[in-house]
Amino acid sequence: MAPKKYKNPLIIGVTGGIGSGQSTVSSFLQQMRCKVINADLKAKELIQKDRGLQGELKKTFGNDIFTKDRKLDTKRLAEIAFSSQIQTQKLNQLVHPRMVASLIEEMEQARFSGRYPLIIIDAALIYEISIERMFDFIVVVNTSMPLRMKRVNQRDGMTQKQFKERAGKQIPLADKVKWADFVIENNGSLEALKENTKKIYNDLMQKQRKVEHKRVS
Repeated sequence: MAPKKYKNPLIIGVTGGIGSGQSTVSSFLQQMRCKVINADLKAKELIQKDRGLQGELKKTFGNDIFTKDRKLDTKRLAEIAFSSQIQTQKLNQLVHPRMVASLIEEMEQARFSGRYPLIIIDAALIYEISIERMFDFIVVVNTSMPLRMKRVNQRDGMTQKQFKERAGKQIPLADKVKWADFVIENNGSLEALKENTKKIYNDLMQKQRKVEHKRVS
């Protein structure tokens, strides 16, 4: 039997704050046959490929943000780019317009393939860069601040001071929760997070079926 074709996939933004677990949620959604596009990886990929962008980044942040074999030193770039609000804005102005264009291109390819009921954009800065209107629904992953700090320290070795600097440049998670269409709580085990994600997936699939039926009929 031929695989089902989805003519009207829903475009879903998955966001949160640093250390809240949005990429883990996105990985669970990928296991549930969704197409997942990671904005952070997309930005790194662009920097690696786009010589013009590399030149602008070197001019703005210095040559040492790239290694001798021309690979981006993400830690060094983060140190400089997140040292002040002005530096962060400079990075965003250079990278985000290109990244959004690339996200839209991949999103459209996924849509026209007809293979996916839900297309997920895993992006920390949906509200910060004002792209919320791109999505049919936005899912926010909510986690307590102490737990986020602990996870980021274990994962990246980030100090409390570095974490607070980075988190301080994002819109507070409490605000994102207020604006969300769906909220996934992530203060427990990985199994609990997977279960919470599955519930939201089922809700979204129900909405997708309604949209598919409505547009077809």
